[in-house]
Amino acid sequence: MKKLLMGIALLSVVGSFTSCKDFLDEGPELRQSNELTLSKYEGLNNAGSALYTMMQSYNWYGAQFIVQSELRAGNAKNPKTLEGSGRYLQDAQWNYTENNTSSLWAYAYYTISWANNIINNVDGKETSSVTTQDLNNLKAEALFMRALCHFDLVITYAQPYTSQPKSLGVPVILVTENGHPKRNTVEEVYTQIVKDLTDAEGLISDNFTRAGVSDPAAMVSKSAIQALLSRVYLYMGEWQKCADYATKVINSGKYKLLDADDYLAMWRASVTPANGEVIFEVFGSSKNEYWDGSGWEHLPYLTGVGNEGSQDICATQDLVDLYEATDVRAQFFTLVNTDNMVTKYYGKEGGVPRAVNIPILRLAEMYLNRAEAIFNGATISGATALGDLQTIANKRGATVPAQFDVFVERRKELMFEGHIVYDYARCNKDLVRTDFDGSVNKDIKAGDYKWAMPIPKRERDANPNIEQNPGF
Repeated sequence: MKKLLMGIALLSVVGSFTSCKDFLDEGPELRQSNELTLSKYEGLNNAGSALYTMMQSYNWYGAQFIVQSELRAGNAKNPKTLEGSGRYLQDAQWNYTENNTSSLWAYAYYTISWANNIINNVDGKETSSVTTQDLNNLKAEALFMRALCHFDLVITYAQPYTSQPKSLGVPVILVTENGHPKRNTVEEVYTQIVKDLTDAEGLISDNFTRAGVSDPAAMVSKSAIQALLSRVYLYMGEWQKCADYATKVINSGKYKLLDADDYLAMWRASVTPANGEVIFEVFGSSKNEYWDGSGWEHLPYLTGVGNEGSQDICATQDLVDLYEATDVRAQFFTLVNTDNMVTKYYGKEGGVPRAVNIPILRLAEMYLNRAEAIFNGATISGATALGDLQTIANKRGATVPAQFDVFVERRKELMFEGHIVYDYARCNKDLVRTDFDGSVNKDIKAGDYKWAMPIPKRERDANPNIEQNPGF
């Protein structure tokens, strides 16, 4: 059992409780001691609501985690005719060092530390008004978040499981205490992720929704756990398990693919519509303390147009060319001069223009996961790979060729959601870019050391047991 690199006081969790108020009806205002927080369900439950806050940071889903993936793998580039602000210039060229790498490390491990405090202290807190199931639901939330953090870390800072499972992964942290952990192998990290998610699936009630939530999709549910399991098994090449879990979500009856107008509206909704496509998302709010205070660092501003955008990032022409004229997804692009600006994250209707909900798990991904799994040998009664791909295409006003390419269909549906660079890595696929304006690293071979981003220098300075990735 590994311990966290630094002793992160639970006071940090307590101090974050007020940041949840915009998607909870009420939020506790007072700070309290670590001991009191850990000793009672009420304190731990409040800590559970804080688990979701850091994901909105521009260092994570708010911008960087998604933008770096799109720029690195040929969906995005820096505009040629628009000035921009000078951000994200190095990413398309894979120009990374230990001083200039993903900022995910600190944010994910802070969240893991908070999750650990819940997981390791929630048992036995039953009262006359708190049932064992209440405790199990809270523990399941924390297990899911710990798994998601470890997953995002290992796909960012390590080589893919499908090609190098014994290579250096990231530290698996299960207890929040001072220490200097070494890196686990990629395989060990995935083993823990699967354990956390399957444990969570067994603990959470079928229809659990956190009390007082205005946006249930911003909170963990059984379907979110199953959807993340489908994704994890996809990245492991465990095709049958991937398909089985995708099918659980598809057959749950809780979600549906939306018609064109509703699909476009979904991306601007203040609160995600119930029974729609989104299974789990980041709830965007200017009241969250991990929003940067202006929104200038977040997705709507980075990719936007006009006065509400810095125009730092646009779509590549080869991405835009994938869409038929009738495809509703083509409406996510706006041509400014010769640059294709992206309006997928345009801001909430009637809200702060630069605050936006960011889907992490969607029903469309489950169809894509299952299609790829079936293509690779999984079997699901009544389902085919082409059928699943066409199910999505029918809703988008598109067609799928009889000689289909699942990778291309994923690129079309999940563009600017942060998947593409990790799809290249797990598929051991050479990156060959066409619309590229850089001077180095236009194409990256499968297996290249660069697929694993460098560990931040700050972490290496603090922990002498952390080995740097080869090549850096």
